[in-house]
Amino acid sequence: MTIEKTQTTVRLSARDWIAIVGITITVLAGVLAAFIHHDRLLMRVVTQQEMMSERLHKIEGKLEADRR
Repeated sequence: MTIEKTQTTVRLSARDWIAIVGITITVLAGVLAAFIHHDRLLMRVVTQQEMMSERLHKIEGKLEADRR
C-alpha cells in the first residue's frame, strides 16, 4: 500500500491486490466446500428416510394382510 504525499488517496500495490484476491478465493472455496458437504449429507438423510418409509409401508401391508 502506498500513500502519495501530494494526494490523500491510498493506492494498493499489486501484492495487496493479489493477497485480497487470494483470501477471497480461499474463503469462497471453503464456503462452497461446506455447502457441497452439507448438500450430500442432506441427500443421504433424504434417501435413508425414503428407504425407511418404503420398509414401513411393506411391514404395514404385511400386517394388514395377516389381519384378514
